[in-house]
Amino acid sequence: MGIGIVQQAGHVENMESMKMAMQREAKEELCIDIDINDLEFVSLIHKINGIDTIYYNGYFKATKWKGEPKVGEPNKNEEIKWFDIHHIPENLVDDRKEAIKDYIEKIPYSEFGWEERKQR
Repeated sequence: MGIGIVQQAGHVENMESMKMAMQREAKEELCIDIDINDLEFVSLIHKINGIDTIYYNGYFKATKWKGEPKVGEPNKNEEIKWFDIHHIPENLVDDRKEAIKDYIEKIPYSEFGWEERKQR
């Protein structure tokens, strides 16, 4: 099984659901069209970054889309690569690694960065 859209990221805009944001970001960043009904919720990570920046990162799976994925924002992304889900690159962002682990282990919710926060 390959995984490719895990690095797509963005913020949910005003009056937009997570699925709507995923659909919009896929169009902007990957130049593909995903039907909102083809997005399957995988997991949510409650993340703290730094001292006080908190994120709720929602992860969705899409197994079909229209178009060929390509870099839609070259000023933000250099290239798209596909990897075996069990052999992801070491330089992948830490919470994305956590999301892939959660997906494999079928964990719908996890927390990231909070242990480091408690130690301060």
